[in-house]
Parts: sequence; structure tokens; C-alpha cells
Amino acid sequence: MSNYLKLATEATDSYFAALTETQDTFVKAIAAVAAWVPAPPPPAAPGFAELPTMQETMEANFSFGQKLLQRQQDFTEKLIATITLPATANGSPKSAQAHAQAHAHAKAKSAVAS
Repeated sequence: MSNYLKLATEATDSYFAALTETQDTFVKAIAAVAAWVPAPPPPAAPGFAELPTMQETMEANFSFGQKLLQRQQDFTEKLIATITLPATANGSPKSAQAHAQAHAHAKAKSAVAS
């Protein structure tokens, strides 16, 4: 059996630890600069009140990204299920299409239950 999952998990953990440290350092640096800079006046241009806030923009974009990533995962799982020939209890292979249909049905049932 491959140890890919273990290696990938270790690399991912290491990457995210470094990323978190870098992001924390960046936020602290911005906070230090922001303490020295006066707050900007509210915009006076017409139509500015209708623009989304930074928070609204961030929420909309991350929502899109999360949905896209979930769709990509669902697609990849279906694709793998379609091209993989798993063995049944008696050792004979199922058809890839039957396996993919069973997997899609099970996923749909779990989504309804959630």
C-alpha cells in the first residue's frame, strides 16, 4: 500500500503551518501601520452607499470558491468511480457504470439526510 496519503498530509500540515505564521506576521505588521495612519473620511461620492462592503465582497467570493471546490470534488469522485472497476463480494468486477450509479445514489441520499 502506498504511503502517499501520509506524505501528502505531512506536506500539507507543514505548508499550512508556514502559511499561518506568515499571515499572522502580515496582519500584525498591518495593525502596526494602521495604528499610525488616521482613519479615512467616509466617501462623499454619489452611489458609494450602494457599493458592497469589504466584508460582503469577501463573503460572496469565498462562498463561490467553496461551492466551486465542492463541485470539483463531486465531479472527480464521480469520474474516479466511473473508471474504477471495484470487486464485488464474490470477487467478480462490477461494471464501472453500475458502480458510478450506486455511488451517485448513495451521495444523493447522504445529501438529503444532511
